Amino acid sequence: MDDTRYRILLIEDDSIDQQSFKRFVNNENLPYDCTIAGSIADARSSLSTTERFDVIISDYSLGDGTIIDITDLISDTPVIFVTGESNENATMKAFSSACGYLVKDLNQNYLKALPEIIEAAVKHKHVT
Repeated sequence: MDDTRYRILLIEDDSIDQQSFKRFVNNENLPYDCTIAGSIADARSSLSTTERFDVIISDYSLGDGTIIDITDLISDTPVIFVTGESNENATMKAFSSACGYLVKDLNQNYLKALPEIIEAAVKHKHVT
């Protein structure tokens, strides 16, 4: 990775997963400026500002809806879906509109894959 900093919106309603993400970014010294939204409503608010994000990482299912409910607000931003559910329907929806898809595991090993997936998502955005 070069010295580019990425603006990331993490949409995650689980506070433990939010903390794990922040700890991973800090421990790995990743070049991410992160905004965290804990719900679809919070995500709508974050997306309605003038701030633009390079990547959105989102849990598929949140307390007040799913990420599909706000795809109209994120049409030109790469989205990486993360879910703890083993739901075939969610998987199909995610693959049709996402640049990446990860399944959460108890030890948060899925976080180790994020830097490569984020790089690929950003590169894909610049190619298309």
